[in-house]
Amino acid sequence: MEESTIEKIYNPKDVEKKWYQKWKDQKCFTPRQGDQPAFSLIMPPPNVTGRLHMGHALDNICQDILIRYKRMKGFRTLWIPGVDHAGIATQSVVEKKLYKEQKIKRNDIGRDEFLKHVWQWKEEHMHEIIQQLEQLGVSCDWDYLTFTMDSIPNKAVRKFFVDLYNQGLIYQAEKIINWDTTLQSAISDAEVESKEVKGKFYYIQYQIEGSDDTLTIATTRPETLFGDTAVAVNPKDERFSQYIGSYAILPLTDRKIPIIGDEYVELELGTGCLKVTPGHDFNDFEIGKRHQLPIINILNKDGTFNENAAAIQGLNVQQGRKKTIELLEEKKLLIKVEDRLQMVGHGERSDSIIEPMVSQQWFLNVSDMANKAVKAVENSDMKFFPKGWENTYFSWLREPKDWCISRQLWWGHQIPIYQCQSCQHQWASEQDPSACPNCQASEFTQDPDVLDTWFSSALWPLSTLGWPDQETMKQKDFESFFPTHTLVTGFDIIFFWVARMMMSSLSITNQVPFKHTYIHGIVRDKQGRKMSKSLGNGIDPLETIDQYGCDAVRFTLAAGAGYNRGLNLDPAKIEGYRNFVNKLWNAFRFLSPHLKNTDSNQIENITSLNSEEKWILEELNQVIEQVSHSIEDYRFDDASSALYRFIYDQYCSWFIELSKPILFSDDDKAKGQRLQVLTLVLKDILKLIHPITPFVSEEIYSHLSKNQMLISEKYPEVRAEFNFPDDRFKMNQLIEMVTQIRNLRASLNLKPKDEIKAQFFTDNQEVAQFFYQQKIALKDLAGIVAATISSKASKRPGKSSAVATDQVEAYVQLEGLIDLKKEQERLQKKIDHLLKEQQKFQAKLDNPKFSENAPEEVINEVKEKLNHSTLKINSLKAALNNLD
Repeated sequence: MEESTIEKIYNPKDVEKKWYQKWKDQKCFTPRQGDQPAFSLIMPPPNVTGRLHMGHALDNICQDILIRYKRMKGFRTLWIPGVDHAGIATQSVVEKKLYKEQKIKRNDIGRDEFLKHVWQWKEEHMHEIIQQLEQLGVSCDWDYLTFTMDSIPNKAVRKFFVDLYNQGLIYQAEKIINWDTTLQSAISDAEVESKEVKGKFYYIQYQIEGSDDTLTIATTRPETLFGDTAVAVNPKDERFSQYIGSYAILPLTDRKIPIIGDEYVELELGTGCLKVTPGHDFNDFEIGKRHQLPIINILNKDGTFNENAAAIQGLNVQQGRKKTIELLEEKKLLIKVEDRLQMVGHGERSDSIIEPMVSQQWFLNVSDMANKAVKAVENSDMKFFPKGWENTYFSWLREPKDWCISRQLWWGHQIPIYQCQSCQHQWASEQDPSACPNCQASEFTQDPDVLDTWFSSALWPLSTLGWPDQETMKQKDFESFFPTHTLVTGFDIIFFWVARMMMSSLSITNQVPFKHTYIHGIVRDKQGRKMSKSLGNGIDPLETIDQYGCDAVRFTLAAGAGYNRGLNLDPAKIEGYRNFVNKLWNAFRFLSPHLKNTDSNQIENITSLNSEEKWILEELNQVIEQVSHSIEDYRFDDASSALYRFIYDQYCSWFIELSKPILFSDDDKAKGQRLQVLTLVLKDILKLIHPITPFVSEEIYSHLSKNQMLISEKYPEVRAEFNFPDDRFKMNQLIEMVTQIRNLRASLNLKPKDEIKAQFFTDNQEVAQFFYQQKIALKDLAGIVAATISSKASKRPGKSSAVATDQVEAYVQLEGLIDLKKEQERLQKKIDHLLKEQQKFQAKLDNPKFSENAPEEVINEVKEKLNHSTLKINSLKAALNNLD
């Protein structure tokens, strides 16, 4: 190893660019035969319009950790990347671009010409999202890159649609849907964003026909009264139940509407009377179905009122509301108005207020499909991590609603339904037909609508592997890689994507599309707020990578990714983990001059290892086991925490420090043995951390091993020959003691050059002997120049300060060094803290729920912690008494 080739300061930009290109050039992301079975992932496809946000970064980094880990474990790995056509978003972007640059609207140029512009825009921008993904270090197989409107996904969509249509599961009907008046299209629930707005409650008087009695109705949307077809009260409500069967006069009209009884009306909410507008409210639509009420549509597609609301015809919703209020006031039918904060649905893309509207759309009956999808999770064919998210999944699938799959857009998979102009025959076809199959006429039209983007996304695990094209399926090795193993996604699309992939895959193949679904949290700002443009609190992952390096960003996100619902991202954390990356680099730089003649992958003579070396090897075994189990369980946070503690504290801060006297000594034998251990542990550290921080680990490894890239190495496994529990125990006692003495020195404001004398007390003879052997280490690490070791039965020295582990007490002579009163206060404070811990552990053990339900090993762990706290308290109390 040439020291001159190692940069003094780690430069992430150059390293990241170099290694990503090398990995690609050498096909490192391509599936290769291993000694384990196939393991595949599908990337949730980001929108072609988008710029990656921190949610994308978290999602893809979790997947990359998994695929790199499994690759190193010998699995034949495949991670399939893709990009989504994003129907509404892309069409909206291109429409705005055309109007801004050429003052052209899509209707001016027609569908075919407009789609040419969209495809051109897609070709120009898709590479941008790919470059952004590469900046994250994702090791997906780019040869499998799929766009949701490529030919194979289009074949998949058409085949699945035609099959469902021919089974009678896809049908056309008039139902209530979310209508975006700007896009003039139905949109899915996932594309509706609820926003809190300042609104009002309007209290309106409805006259009961043939009576002087009136009903008062509270509503936030008075303009919709023109679509009312009933007034509902709860049949159990004694105030109004006598009016059921009567009629009310609809304000501002000459219509009368029935008063009906329905238990949907809440007794304690509002006035107890509900205006029922089945054409413009989802709940009212269901009430209308139960009572066979007529549906009156009062809105045009552009959001203006039609002839059914003659008094406000031609006005938009806001204008119509204002006019309605004026008319009600003139008729003295507006009782009162109250300010009210309310949640109002807005189009995610248009930001327009969404209007519920009854419209003729295409629907898919998912009842049987949903039932299969429920059973698959109940039977553990597919498992959620964390398990609790299965309840969100079940809540929709156990009471499924028919899925509105049509959208009034031009960009997307056009619905493959055809209508003959001659005989009016309607049919679905997988290919573009040349004639009507019923009468052979050549004049027919295709349904102008496109499918909901989620329809093609629901087939993603299948279409990315070539289904339904048999030749492509062979080329992509469908048999090996389907079902995929793990889906990584956010909880906000469990309904819209996870459930629909499950239904589609089970319907087509009778298999689940993936065996595990890991649901990660939502990335929020450091205050726990959702990142948004309005708050200006978004953190751009690419800018952050540019500032701190990719590995620091990856480690930060991994450290927060476990079973939590949210990840609060503080730039200070990213900076801290950048320092951690630098710590690893600097540790390597310090060791590099000593590693010139060492290329060790094993220890030559295990029997000659000293306690320090046995300790670090035993700790290495521990961290290998913990990290491996954590990644397998999708606890990336626990894996990161274990690695940080081992690398930063145990390897860098302790083992390297303990090694310095040996490395700079003349004892070649001891030096050679220590370098073997240092090198072996460093190599395993790089292998362990590679899935999380691939760039810095690969760069360091390239200096240590000239034969093979780290990405292709085997992941470390626990070695039975490194099993040294006794040495681990003794060494950790020493480390805890040195740490406490260092803290004591700091609290006493002692300078590094100030030498201290200490007396140790322990009844553990092995620990006593070990401390005696570590006299030099105690001097170098804690500044102890004189020490004695006695049993705990021995008398404690006066005017001393004590620290303690659960096995050893240490008394440091204070006379002439410090203010004894302050030391008494310090000890009392520590005792008080330990007493609170003791009470917490005792309360847990006294809790019947804990003792009856917790696993035995967890109960024993709490008991052990309680015992350790008690021992420390007793030692510190003795030390406090000793200062009197």
